[in-house]
Amino acid sequence: MDKTLLVAQIIQVIEQELQNASKAALESAQEATDEESRAENKYDTRALETSYVATAQAGYAKDMKQALQAYKNLNLPNDSSTGPAAIGSLVTTLGSAGREVFFIGPARGGLELETESGPITVVTPKSPLGSQMIGKSLGQDAGGRKILRLS
Repeated sequence: MDKTLLVAQIIQVIEQELQNASKAALESAQEATDEESRAENKYDTRALETSYVATAQAGYAKDMKQALQAYKNLNLPNDSSTGPAAIGSLVTTLGSAGREVFFIGPARGGLELETESGPITVVTPKSPLGSQMIGKSLGQDAGGRKILRLS
């Protein structure tokens, strides 16, 4: 798998998520300040609740913007078939779930991508599995999985 194409695919997904999150945050903020959201009595908290949702959605949009920037600034490491694994490495493992492929990215862990060679899951160094993969080489164990291939 060409890692440059994989990163481009990740960027495309994050851009779509950012667009959706920004739109949702804007709509929630408008709803929170709308005349119809004005409290009818002291127990009516619709506007307050909507403002909490808008704040959370704006935070998510900010996180997606940072993730997008991290991928746009990512320098992929030189392909090393023996290791060590680093941010930007594609790692094929064998464990109890069978053969799995992971991309160690700077952000947006948990993202699952379908590629022509099969599914790839993004992990980050902040995740338990990602942190166990960083620095490991071919044949070593990471998170109960044996590293079969690095690129």
